[in-house]
Amino acid sequence: MGFSMCKYYYDIYVWKTLLLVVFLMTSLSVFPQAGRRYANRAAQDTIVDFKDRWSFRTNAVDWLLTVPNVAVEFDVSNSVYNKWTLGLEGKWNWQTAHNYLPYNVLNLWDVRVEARKYWRTEYRANVGKMTLKDRLFSKQRKRPRYWRAYYWGVYAHAGGYSFKFGNEGVQGDMYGVGVSGGYSIPLYSYRKNAIDIEFGGSIGLVATKNSKFRLDRENNAYVPSGASKGMHIVPFPVISDLRVSFVYRFTSIKDKYKRVNYVKIQAREQRKMEKKRLKDSIRTAEIIADSLERVRKAFVKDSTRQARLVADSLEQMRKAFVKDSVKRVEIIADSLEQVRKNTRKEELPVELPETPLTKTDEEVSGTAKTEEEDGSPDNTSTEDSAIGTIKKEDDL
Repeated sequence: MGFSMCKYYYDIYVWKTLLLVVFLMTSLSVFPQAGRRYANRAAQDTIVDFKDRWSFRTNAVDWLLTVPNVAVEFDVSNSVYNKWTLGLEGKWNWQTAHNYLPYNVLNLWDVRVEARKYWRTEYRANVGKMTLKDRLFSKQRKRPRYWRAYYWGVYAHAGGYSFKFGNEGVQGDMYGVGVSGGYSIPLYSYRKNAIDIEFGGSIGLVATKNSKFRLDRENNAYVPSGASKGMHIVPFPVISDLRVSFVYRFTSIKDKYKRVNYVKIQAREQRKMEKKRLKDSIRTAEIIADSLERVRKAFVKDSTRQARLVADSLEQMRKAFVKDSVKRVEIIADSLEQVRKNTRKEELPVELPETPLTKTDEEVSGTAKTEEEDGSPDNTSTEDSAIGTIKKEDDL
């Protein structure tokens, strides 16, 4: 009994282990496949089918003017985020057959190449009154029309014309470039295709050469009636097209040109921020450089002023020193001159010093008395006095 129970639990454990291993292996094989399917589905969601990139249109206004026309448009990229298209349009109504030539003539042929960019409006918060610039160039609106796809584009065209609504007509060739704009809205939608309606116009510059003609009813022919004009530019903008067109698409305009690539927008905004930061850094560096230049100029100016003040002070000190020196020299010269004058004035006979040859007063008086008594002078003393005077003068 005990062995059978152990075997029973052992079998359950083995089966559970096997089931767990099978489950894990199945999960490891299924999850990558699911991930690949999800990635493929996500990739498919960002790719537009080749046929959905085409559209065909015709302009009702030209048909109303008896000018047959057709246009084809193709998306530049197969990405759902693409907004650019290239188009080719042709018009032809040229010299239809008549038994008798008509009095009024409207012949026209034209081939046009156009590049367009589609865009849609966005909601604008109530942040103030919209200006004319915001209305013309901003995508934000208080009441955006999400079903409309606006566009703007550039075009180039070439063609010929022959118009006559009076006695004289004009015919010639034309070449032009310009800009176009408008919007498209859904009209009819079917399961696999749709018809949209488009409103718009084109305006630009035209270069033309033409000549005048008239109808010669007798000969049933058009004959020239004036001098022809060479190639020249029309001196005013020309409205080259007015459109009320019916557009056939495999995908309606309401489902096209509406996806937004936020990664691109974020990268673009980041580039703008980097450019702005770089511009601000350059501006800051320029401001700092200007400030340093002003400081340098002020420092140079102050240094020059200080140097001038120091130079002026040194010059004043030098002048004062020179003036004082001259004055002192003059005082010294005056003193020396005064001393010299005083010396000249004070020059007196030099008194002889007492020597053994010189006799005292008593001896002189005694000698004098003797001379008086004897009646003869003392020649010896007189000679001694003369010799002493001569030595003194020699010493001087």
